[in-house]
Amino acid sequence: MGYCQVPQPRLVCAEYFASQVVVEATLVETRALHDADDPQGISAYVYTLRVDRVLRGKVGARLRVHEGNDSGRATFGWVRGKEYLLFLSYAPEEKSWELDGCGNSGPLGGAKMALAEIAAIKSAHGGGVIHGIVSGHTLSTPISGVLVEAIGKTGRYEATTNTKGEFQIDVPAGEYNVRAVKSGLYFYEADTTYENPRGIRIEPGGCAQVQFANY
Repeated sequence: MGYCQVPQPRLVCAEYFASQVVVEATLVETRALHDADDPQGISAYVYTLRVDRVLRGKVGARLRVHEGNDSGRATFGWVRGKEYLLFLSYAPEEKSWELDGCGNSGPLGGAKMALAEIAAIKSAHGGGVIHGIVSGHTLSTPISGVLVEAIGKTGRYEATTNTKGEFQIDVPAGEYNVRAVKSGLYFYEADTTYENPRGIRIEPGGCAQVQFANY
């Protein structure tokens, strides 16, 4: 069973810096993997792609993407000969790359806005933004009026959550410890939060996403 980390939707600027490799690539081969105890079933797929352009990181002329055959699969279809924009992290146990099925990877033809954001990131200077949500323990109940602080070597920065429980803090590039504070309530990072609020790093033009919950 797959699941989406929070908060959603995944921001391009956050996924870009969280990914080891971001590429434009063309699918050349699809291979199904079968379990030894269930030879008729498909446990996963391995996609071999030709790398057409590297937008972040270093990678060879070809790469393999491993994708489990479960609800965490990508929401788009894989078609041989089609071009894709992929945000990838390496999975040593699979000796392949993996993508976030809830992220911004997808067919290149529909990636115009994502590519524009990446181009803006590459030319950016200065700081970035910490985005997030503060919610109840179910993650679906927003909590407004919560003070969120980002503390780093450059200083202390803060914002207050709106009626949707959302906050946004503009900060200089650097590392930050982020916490949510409201009298009578205690907040912890959600189990499925994208970033660890106690170790957020903001690159020039970058951003991060974190979700707090009241347990």
